[in-house]
Amino acid sequence: MPFQATRTLTAFIMGDALKEAVKWSPSIFGSVKFGGMKMQFFSFILLCLDGYVKGAAIGYTFRDKYDLLVPMMVKPNKAREYEEHLRNLAQKRIDSYNQQITSIIDFVISTELARDKLTFDDFLKKAKTKVKIDSAGPRLKLIFEEATSFGVYYPEIVTRVISLQARNSSLDWETAKLSGLTFDINAQELDLKFLQKWARHNLREYCIECFPELKNSLSL
Repeated sequence: MPFQATRTLTAFIMGDALKEAVKWSPSIFGSVKFGGMKMQFFSFILLCLDGYVKGAAIGYTFRDKYDLLVPMMVKPNKAREYEEHLRNLAQKRIDSYNQQITSIIDFVISTELARDKLTFDDFLKKAKTKVKIDSAGPRLKLIFEEATSFGVYYPEIVTRVISLQARNSSLDWETAKLSGLTFDINAQELDLKFLQKWARHNLREYCIECFPELKNSLSL
């Protein structure tokens, strides 16, 4: 099975979202290197949330075919080791949260901020600072890929918190709004049935482009 080094599953799913976040367009590509562009820290953390939900949806939807998904993210000879690595990362994130997960929004954002030793109040103070895509991109990649493992190995959590009924947050978004930072909780796509359809559609499109020989094995 060929490995598409320049077009991984992660790049296919998250690449456009990252470009949109930095307002990238082909017209500026010649004058500014994409990797050197910057985005607000606030936007980056929300992109992490988006990536985690999408990764979890793909993992959950194809949890019985995960051995076929991992080689789409790394070279096949590294797949088994990488799968274990992602599973460990997902478990460490759950353990670090130290409470029952009732909101995927709070879970992802709080644990991601904790990596930078930030509280939510700290986050709001630093929200408008700029982060380079050179550093944000690899971090987003790992978040998405970790989330696929979360979807595979913790399906009971996925079904509980990725749902319209669980679209809630205890974080202080009102203060964020006062600072000109917009987060629309109702715009967060947390309908698991829709996300499963989204996952099948996008994995099918990815396979057509990069791994056509896997369409049948993945029931696409």
